[in-house]
Amino acid sequence: MRTTMKKILWAVCATAVLGMFLPAAVPAADEIVFGVIEPLSGPFKDVGDRYVNGAKFAIEQINAEGGLLGKKVVAAVEDDALKPAIAARKAKKLILKKKTKFIMTGTGSHITLSLAKVAKKYKVINLTYGTEAAKITGSAFTPYTFRCCLNTDQHSAAIVEYMVRKYPQYKKYYIICQDYAFGREAAEGFKKKFKEIAPKGARIVGEIFHPIATKDFAPYVSAIMASGAEVVLSGNWGTDLRLLIKHGASLGWKVRLGNYFLNDPLVLQEVGKDSIGHVAADAYMITIDTPENKAFLAKWATKYKDAPLAYRYPTLSTGRAYYAVRFMAEAIRKAGTTDVQKVIKAWEGMEFQAAWGKVRMRACDHQMITPGVASEVLPTSEYFDFPYVGKPMIIPAEAITTPPAETGNPRCK
Repeated sequence: MRTTMKKILWAVCATAVLGMFLPAAVPAADEIVFGVIEPLSGPFKDVGDRYVNGAKFAIEQINAEGGLLGKKVVAAVEDDALKPAIAARKAKKLILKKKTKFIMTGTGSHITLSLAKVAKKYKVINLTYGTEAAKITGSAFTPYTFRCCLNTDQHSAAIVEYMVRKYPQYKKYYIICQDYAFGREAAEGFKKKFKEIAPKGARIVGEIFHPIATKDFAPYVSAIMASGAEVVLSGNWGTDLRLLIKHGASLGWKVRLGNYFLNDPLVLQEVGKDSIGHVAADAYMITIDTPENKAFLAKWATKYKDAPLAYRYPTLSTGRAYYAVRFMAEAIRKAGTTDVQKVIKAWEGMEFQAAWGKVRMRACDHQMITPGVASEVLPTSEYFDFPYVGKPMIIPAEAITTPPAETGNPRCK
């Protein structure tokens, strides 16, 4: 009896010790894990939630179509609270415990840059479908990072292209952006494109950089009005976008605002009629009139038609995340393996049909080369009971793409 008890105790101890060295929650051999890292708590939770919805919906569609390389794709979602250190820690967790070879985010260029270091160290792919700082694919490039959204040069160029094409009579432009890396890069993009295509006699008459979460835009609006500006260019988002428009309208400004994120229904619902006539630009909008987009919206509606406003349609970040994940999945399929080096090679130079047209992954810097879309906010919409963007102008990729030699990426000549 004593001998039997000793054997049992030895077995229990051995099992416990062995367990200390076994990896936790290793995915099944027939699964491919995509690690999604977004702010799912705090003031930017709604942004993170929408990105996650887009990524998850893409994964659901891939699985409904038979999976990827004969395997089921699984989303492993983590909250980074929009803090680089947390994002890096969560990425390591996904890589070491979930064995993912693919991590992704759409919120915060500082988050993508943090994840890029982790991806380079562990040799996994780092996908961004929403962070736009030009240096991500420029001076801070690593071969493990891929961007499937516009960068600041492309996004700013799309807005300027729209304004100059549609309103060549406007001669006075003003720039207002948040005072941090993204806002500064957005402003540089505006100036670069304006210098290239400005109508005769047109000029930028002023420039403002303000703190994030500014409460009172009246002094800035007053300066804009005093300059006689007809067009205002801005990369503002969130509360800073809402208040800029509200305070501008309350003071009676007569300008046309061109902005990165004005096709967000949560912003437009709050701002309402004060947004009419202003312009949004992006890579994707739900108002794109193509067969591919209509098919996508129909699929989305089967699941989300009764969802809360923010999730009812794949607006803004959601649609971008969906197509980015689909693009990456096609690169994996082309490679015929999840081996990261082979996926990188397969993805470089690859073309993909998105809802808004054909896109290409530029090999030298892993920047998606894509058309842009830009549209004005109209009084009525078929999607919402408040003003929303109409059918957009498709702006050719060549009109918004930064030449390789100007990216700051040493691989691009």
